[in-house]
Amino acid sequence: MAKINQAVIEKVEEGSPAAAAGIKEGWKLLRIDNENVVDIIDYKIMESDDQLRLLLMTERGILRRVKINKNIDTPLGLKFNPPTIDKMQRCSNKCVFCFVDQNPSGMRSALYIKDDDYRLSFLYGNFITLNRVSAAEVERIIKLRLSPLYVSVHTTNPALRNLMFGTKKAEKGLSNLQLLVQNSIQIHAQIVLCPGYNTGLEMSRTIEELAKMGSGVASVALVPVGLTAHRSKCVNLRKFTGPEAVKLLAQLENMQLKFLKERGTRFVYAADEFYNLAATRFPDDEQYEGYPQLENGVGLARHFLDELKEVEEQEAASQDCDLKITIATGVAAKSLMEELLNSFSAIKGLTIDLKIIENNFFGKQVTVSGLLTGSDLLRSLEGKDLGDMVFINKTMLKEDSSLFLDDLTLENIEQGLNKRVYAVSGPLELLAIIRDYAGGVKSESKGVRAIDR
Repeated sequence: MAKINQAVIEKVEEGSPAAAAGIKEGWKLLRIDNENVVDIIDYKIMESDDQLRLLLMTERGILRRVKINKNIDTPLGLKFNPPTIDKMQRCSNKCVFCFVDQNPSGMRSALYIKDDDYRLSFLYGNFITLNRVSAAEVERIIKLRLSPLYVSVHTTNPALRNLMFGTKKAEKGLSNLQLLVQNSIQIHAQIVLCPGYNTGLEMSRTIEELAKMGSGVASVALVPVGLTAHRSKCVNLRKFTGPEAVKLLAQLENMQLKFLKERGTRFVYAADEFYNLAATRFPDDEQYEGYPQLENGVGLARHFLDELKEVEEQEAASQDCDLKITIATGVAAKSLMEELLNSFSAIKGLTIDLKIIENNFFGKQVTVSGLLTGSDLLRSLEGKDLGDMVFINKTMLKEDSSLFLDDLTLENIEQGLNKRVYAVSGPLELLAIIRDYAGGVKSESKGVRAIDR
């Protein structure tokens, strides 16, 4: 008899077909329609049917059979641990810039795991190298049309690839990339730029060679290397300077104009951090062409600024309020937050105190808000006049949870500050909470807590 995988259910989405059927977190999914669930890709294919028969095991080891009727393609609402169901593919590279190698102690265990799994790339946009993908797995990707995939390229120079990835298998990754593109698998690529390694002419060469692969390579993101204060056993690297960022953006603009003429798309985009370093304005909305790499930090600032325009349009309908709030954010977001202060200044009675938080956990050279920890917030805000409530960016928390990188929770921060703390995704969500407060309305908006005056 074939081995039955036991997919541990980590979360059951509220209001989902699985929740309605009484399935609980901690149970194990054994079979669907009497078929073994090999991995998360198998599960995603199986769950698309409108009628499903599930074999499950409760935490007490009791077998349960559940029949579910639902609309076709409606997800069951289950998440698993590990998210791949079977063994996750780990990264075997030793990249010179690996952020995981720079992590301090004291974080949740999952943050020390390096994954290089094509299934997570397809489902969640994780970047992979393709250096260890087998021929059978490449065949499966093509057969099942697992597209798009998100691939870390960094360089197309074979010798430099071996050096930067720290493995002689790096050339295989480039061959796999070419094979996937030839078989109509769409690729979004990233180049983590390290001064002295893959910048200048090497960067131009890589981008040009990716462009020559055809329209299957849909976009390329240029991302600056991220360095923490915990690099004692790592290769000596440095950050970009302001003048270097200015030069890179000028080089980028020329390439974009060239590709716009040749391909009808700008093709290559720079992460927001380069515009911050260069102290220059962010490109307009249309220049991001639909934001193909928004989750990679490419265009988040423009998205934020455009939300502020919507806030200004809606402010006329906002009630006056007697409210003082604190917004806590990272150093890199300072200029954006100052724009926010201007946009919200029309609301009478609203006072906003901006707190710029330095990152002690990873080091002061790490400036993005998403890498601030609960301990950073407590250190900077304890004992301060925080007004009625505190707001932070939702990127500080693990997705769909209240957990910070250092294992503190949002509830821990509230207890430490003796203040309600709201994690929001942007200006419009912030405005919605302020409106609810002014109107004395209880709100259950997605990602925020109920207002209780």
